[in-house]
Amino acid sequence: MTETTERLRVPEHMYRALGYLFPRLMFLNARYAPQVHWGDIAAALDGFPTDDLDLASAGFWDLWRERWTDRAEDYAALAEASGTVAGRSRALRGAAAAYHWAEFQYFDDRTVKQRLRQRIRDCFLGSLAGTDLDVTEGSLPGTGAGYWVLRTEAMRASGEPLCAVVLSNGLDSATEVEVVALAEAYLERGIAAVLFEGPGQGLRLGRTPVRAEMEPVVAELLDALRAEPGIATDRLAFAGISFGGYLALRVARGLGEHFRCVVNFGGGPAIAKFDGLPRRLKDNFRFAFGAEPGADLQPRFDELAIEPGPAPATEVLSICGALDDIFPIEGLYDLDRAWSGRHTLEVHPREAHTSLNLINSYTLRAADLVTERLADRG
Repeated sequence: MTETTERLRVPEHMYRALGYLFPRLMFLNARYAPQVHWGDIAAALDGFPTDDLDLASAGFWDLWRERWTDRAEDYAALAEASGTVAGRSRALRGAAAAYHWAEFQYFDDRTVKQRLRQRIRDCFLGSLAGTDLDVTEGSLPGTGAGYWVLRTEAMRASGEPLCAVVLSNGLDSATEVEVVALAEAYLERGIAAVLFEGPGQGLRLGRTPVRAEMEPVVAELLDALRAEPGIATDRLAFAGISFGGYLALRVARGLGEHFRCVVNFGGGPAIAKFDGLPRRLKDNFRFAFGAEPGADLQPRFDELAIEPGPAPATEVLSICGALDDIFPIEGLYDLDRAWSGRHTLEVHPREAHTSLNLINSYTLRAADLVTERLADRG
């Protein structure tokens, strides 16, 4: 009797359990940023056991890590075997993305997580060979932070000072994946992208606690950019996604005079009550904040809440989902009233955190708005 071969596909039980996450895995179409494809998701989830679907458990995400690491290693082997610069570049982008999805909800072993994060960086930087993207690295010794300036060869060749957008990570995003993907909309419009990693962000995640009071880091970054050749520091914008959106609101309030506009993708002035968060999200916050397992972070959340106060010295755009269970929409309604005339609130009624089903369209509109605000007024 001939054995039937089943088609490779995302198992139905995994789609039911994780369908909300797939837009995050796909994120944005990209030219430079690492990304996975539907077939990668199908291969990583094929045969995933039906009896291990507790998304709050460490066991689920450990197996998830193993599956995605296998996908990453396949891409790394493909890169090694490729005889062309273009083939190696594309394969390394796939490897970097798969390594990211392997680690993004894995918090049990810091050494393993940090090793995976380093692999993301190594693969991404290797993938830039043969492309026209130039990455200049800088450091901020005063706050222990670092940054990249991204420009294309054509932008550098223009010889003109470039306007720039500063982009901030979320809590579990990777600079090389989500943040580079967000940066591409600005690079396409001739705007340089500055990607900074404060304490607890990027490669620093898990090494130092995330610093929610990021204003001193951004202030030091501004000083560094004033000495950066080719950057027009009188034409800057700031944008952040998720927890980076929360940081964007802080920057607007504390340093708004240095930016022509600030964009908040999915952040808010207050985090939801800690005891009501899903268990894995609690682990995510604990890991990022350097807290002990089981620690109650509600006192820290209370400290971080942004009181509306006076309107900032810059224009702010907030884009969020009405069903967001991490940064409740009510806080943004209060902020919108307090910052009236300086704050625009775009709410998507059927979307949850960061409105991922609509990310392609709203990031396009936001990039157009930033381009208008950064236009040379001379």
